[in-house]
Amino acid sequence: MNVNTYKVIISLVFFVSINLSLFAQKPIWDKYFSEDIETVQIYPPGDVMGDAFLILGDKSSKLQLTFDLFGEEYVNFEYTLIHCDADWLPTQDLLPNEYIEGYTEDYINDYEYSINTKQPYVHYKLLFPGENMKITKSGNYILKVYPEDMPNKPAFVKRIMVFDPKTSIGGKINRASDPSLRKKDQEIDFAVNIASLGSRFPSKELRVFIRQNGRWDNMIKDIQPLSISNDVMDFDLQDASNTFPGLNTFRYFDFSSMQYSSEYIYRIDKSADIDKVYLLDGKPRRFEEYIDNPDFHGQYYIETKDWPNSHVEAEYSDVFFTLNYPNPLIDGEVYIVGELTNWNITPYNKMTYNYEKKAYETTLFLKQGYYSYVYGFLPTDKKVVDVAFMEGTHYQTQNQYYVFVYYREAGTIYDQLVGVGVLKDYSFN
Repeated sequence: MNVNTYKVIISLVFFVSINLSLFAQKPIWDKYFSEDIETVQIYPPGDVMGDAFLILGDKSSKLQLTFDLFGEEYVNFEYTLIHCDADWLPTQDLLPNEYIEGYTEDYINDYEYSINTKQPYVHYKLLFPGENMKITKSGNYILKVYPEDMPNKPAFVKRIMVFDPKTSIGGKINRASDPSLRKKDQEIDFAVNIASLGSRFPSKELRVFIRQNGRWDNMIKDIQPLSISNDVMDFDLQDASNTFPGLNTFRYFDFSSMQYSSEYIYRIDKSADIDKVYLLDGKPRRFEEYIDNPDFHGQYYIETKDWPNSHVEAEYSDVFFTLNYPNPLIDGEVYIVGELTNWNITPYNKMTYNYEKKAYETTLFLKQGYYSYVYGFLPTDKKVVDVAFMEGTHYQTQNQYYVFVYYREAGTIYDQLVGVGVLKDYSFN
């Protein structure tokens, strides 16, 4: 073994040990580790509302990363990818050079400074994977971005998924079969064709998950098929194991222009060092009738109509949220839920009760654009936010569902992602 080869092996082992020590034993969620990082988005080029999916082996399959660093100083950032299992735990005993061919880490070289904004920032862009980085295994991945030569101090991490389409998925969204749930729940009925997979023991080697919109916390895991016949796994179930509360359409607001107050915005104050956007007071919708309003399924997009370049001319503002509620809830907390908070439950998006106004309040620092969100209640003894508690739940709601099929072949140590199905076809008879 020559000296250079030895150094490469040592650096890889060190790299893996750092990653595992940072994220060991806990699923990795989207997270900002720096208060100076904001508006991290990953999407297919030209499709800001698209999903962070890559197709294994397809050279044309790329993702666009964008984010802002507050301040006027440029920081040299690097990025890398961490392979994870189906539960978003780092895959044990899998070295970076076993799932990446070429560079296992690279630089983010594309950046611009904000132009005449009250909050200065540096806007970064990255199209990945680059020519020097080829992903060789499907599965869940964490994109980790960190200052140069500081992999143990990440600026942020984001989930992406690399799938190898070895299965095909088809299905519909129906009203729940259970009579007691038909007015409020949705049933996800689907089938997975595994003929191209070659699995000898599909009931043991495959795991199937269902996700509602962009939420990870309420995902249905390890759903069991009704039957497996002729290489088709049938998930047309009647036992409610494939049902979600339909919930409600997402609330939204648009402050792409700071020149006027659009729908659901009460007032814009531009007199201070940082602009302030006051939303109209909200109220619980738990007992209201369903109203069909098209929405963005909890996502957001950045836009300023006041200037030509939204990436570097959009302003950041303090956005004030108010949810009227007669009394404080003593057995839990209220949160804002959506992509604008990374679909996470943290102190950042927790609301505080104002006894004088009889309302829950909080403020988020957001970049100009269009945002959708809901309010949720997290009981003290629970880990999953109850959105229906504040928003109500209806079978008619136009949700978007994702089916993920993971495959751990006998004798291997990692989970392949061999199928992704996006279900939007409704049948509400």
